[in-house]
Amino acid sequence: MTNQKKEELQRLLWMANVQGFYPDKSAVELENGYQQWKEQRQRFDQLDRDFSPENIQHGPLNGELASLPASIVFTFHYGPYRLLPRYLLAAGYQLTMVVSNMVLDRERKKYARDLAAMGLPADRLECLEAGNSMVIRKILQAISGKRLILVFLDANETVGSNESKEEQGRLRISFGASYFYWRSNLLKLAHRFGLPVHAMHLSSKLHQTRATWQVEDPLTVLAPADKNNPMALLKAFTKLQEYFQAMMQQDWTAWENWGLMHHYKGFDERNGSGTKNKGGWMVPFSFADKGYLFDLSRKLFYEIIVKKDNII
Repeated sequence: MTNQKKEELQRLLWMANVQGFYPDKSAVELENGYQQWKEQRQRFDQLDRDFSPENIQHGPLNGELASLPASIVFTFHYGPYRLLPRYLLAAGYQLTMVVSNMVLDRERKKYARDLAAMGLPADRLECLEAGNSMVIRKILQAISGKRLILVFLDANETVGSNESKEEQGRLRISFGASYFYWRSNLLKLAHRFGLPVHAMHLSSKLHQTRATWQVEDPLTVLAPADKNNPMALLKAFTKLQEYFQAMMQQDWTAWENWGLMHHYKGFDERNGSGTKNKGGWMVPFSFADKGYLFDLSRKLFYEIIVKKDNII
């Protein structure tokens, strides 16, 4: 697939995802939002490439970080999120990141270069594979060793039944006109063992007439005293939802995951004959010399087949 075709497919998926959560946005708003999202990503990539210890230690991006105890810290793929681990390292924290195997393989060398550039020992940052059978034990060991555990929360990108998601320990997040899921295992683990949990993210600030990104003050989600409180887990879940929604209200186009497939209401109703939609947007799309219509609301491609009658 050519880059142009990939770009067009990404655009269609992006618009389908955004429309699923914001059905009242017009076609013009969607197109403007997509262009702004692309520009944001380019700026974030440039910030990542321009990284240097001087930028972290002296630049306007480095706000005063509140003192955090050894804890689990939830964050999001929002803004130039790749800078957040560097800020935490520069602030003196020992950092443990829980990541997927794919991310671990891709980023391992980059993290090592960052540590070397900052003049920090290799043990200041470690990565744990989320799918490892020993990951829970290693998280508990890391917290006992006075480390921060950084975890990126994401919308669930898979398609499946609501029942299977809930059975797998995932939290249903209401957002906009729809919903998605977060994995809840670490939140339940923290409540069980009385571990502190915080949330933080980078947010845009105006600095000398231009927008820069600083670390928001962390939100306390769970405290050790919540261990024996049966309502604390529900309150923590509510805090995380409100924190995420407030973050998105600042600038919804700064969330990288709009370009991925998200689960939202009606998405599990794709099977069956015909369409149950009362209305929707169909976008023409061509690939490999074939024509398609892309249903924005149901995220389905329909091939256009033209039958020619015999001419006598």
